[in-house]
Amino acid sequence: MSHSIYVTFRIAQKDLLDFWKAKMLVGTFMLMPILMMTMFGSMFPSTTGTSNPYRNAPMAMVVEDDGSLAIQVADQFKDISASTALFKVRDFPSFKSARDEILTGSVKGVVLIPEGFTDAFNSHRQATVLITVDDTNAQMASIIYGEAASIVGAISDNFGRSIITKMGISSDPSFVTEPIGVQRENLIGSTTNSFQFLAPGFMGLTVVMGTLSGLASAISREKEQGTMDGIMVAPISRNAIVAGKMMSQTVRGMIQAFIILGLSMVLFGVKVYGSPLLMVGVLLLGVASFAGIGIIATSIAPEQETATMMMLLLQFPMMFLSGILFPMDQLPGWLQWVGKALPLYYAADALRKVMVLSANFNQIFMDVAVLALYSVTTLGIAIPVFRKAMTR
Repeated sequence: MSHSIYVTFRIAQKDLLDFWKAKMLVGTFMLMPILMMTMFGSMFPSTTGTSNPYRNAPMAMVVEDDGSLAIQVADQFKDISASTALFKVRDFPSFKSARDEILTGSVKGVVLIPEGFTDAFNSHRQATVLITVDDTNAQMASIIYGEAASIVGAISDNFGRSIITKMGISSDPSFVTEPIGVQRENLIGSTTNSFQFLAPGFMGLTVVMGTLSGLASAISREKEQGTMDGIMVAPISRNAIVAGKMMSQTVRGMIQAFIILGLSMVLFGVKVYGSPLLMVGVLLLGVASFAGIGIIATSIAPEQETATMMMLLLQFPMMFLSGILFPMDQLPGWLQWVGKALPLYYAADALRKVMVLSANFNQIFMDVAVLALYSVTTLGIAIPVFRKAMTR
């Protein structure tokens, strides 16, 4: 066991030294995340409200006030949402239970009518409705909040017209003009920067693409140069060879991921609200889930060019179908199923929840379980395929 671990580290060290000697490759390697951050950071500025392309988005309703007016406002919100097909509203007993549904992706936002709502209204003071949205996607968050606020605004206008007809001298002006106000309540911090939501996806994408392309290059190049034959005849475990290759690509992928994170924090004000250790764990699982796929593809490819093309065939669809650049909700239903069959979707989803929403392990358990299943399955297939391919 100790010998296999030693061999694993030596192979990883050899691959990293070979990589370091290729100075142009190292320069390109370091430049790629910088260009990606600069380009997409400029392309995706802070979003503003736009017309809603999403219909019947799931929304939670929490009524903490037990007054009849609060119930009336909640009912009107549900009626308008149903008639306009903007939201499918579900009732929840508390904000915490509704917040947990946001973290699992079951609802896109929460409309909260807080305690004291009816008392404020009856005292001729502006009553406030709080709206919290899923901040893992800036574009959708802005749209959901805008549409929910517009519904509350319509309800407020109706109340305002009725108040004007029987207005008293002691009424607060804000109460007359807008009896029900709207206030956005973020789940974690002031997550309004669009790149707060793009950075986790780019980190996952970079690690995955680096793993796939790096494995394709490392294994196929050594097969063509004949150095793989020397490794294979050495008295070392085949598992140690695979583990060493994976380790070197993991180190490279993690370096690029942290370059992206560092640039995001310095240039675009991105913050990590959750556990850094949990974030690193998700990244490592993402690497493991794709390492097996990369080893299988490169083991069966006859030369490096074929292996590279096979990796590109996997990478490009994942970029657009895994919710990295575009919200999954914009895709047709069948393409959403395809995207959710890719491990990159779960890696990006878990990273966003940890970094943006400060989710804990239990709240990303499903994402972690899927990534772990991919890792075990693909690596379980990859190792015997690698052995067979190298003995041909």
